[in-house]
Amino acid sequence: DVSASAVNLPVVNFSEDTLMEWPVNGNILLDYSMDQTTYFPTLDQYKYNPATIFSAEEGTAVTACAQGKVTSIFENEEIGKAVTLDLGDGYEATYGQLTEITVKENSYVNPGDTIGSVAAPTKYYSTEGSNVYFALTHNGEPVNGEALFR
Repeated sequence: DVSASAVNLPVVNFSEDTLMEWPVNGNILLDYSMDQTTYFPTLDQYKYNPATIFSAEEGTAVTACAQGKVTSIFENEEIGKAVTLDLGDGYEATYGQLTEITVKENSYVNPGDTIGSVAAPTKYYSTEGSNVYFALTHNGEPVNGEALFR
């Protein structure tokens, strides 16, 4: 009976009123900015930033900001190894610049659960130093999550 087992799955729901935990204990290195360009030292250029970049020491644990379901674990040139969580209600959080990822696709996480560690920065962030890339989207559009952090 599929319906009986579905009852036990966690329900993820997220809204603009949800308060999130910080993914690492560190300062904001580069603010989210989709209304004006931000200077990226490594690239020596100004561009829009759909994410919040947190300064963090290599090897530091990176934790889930909110309850979610791991929908993808991937790697790309700019943000390195990354994890995307479905937070519910059209919201997704993507964490980049990770190593030693501890979650699996289709698993669920709670706020504060470790999802990986801070990696050495990719070549796109070599001047900024080690960091955590955190992007929040709603229905695929970038959202400023900074106001939602506790």
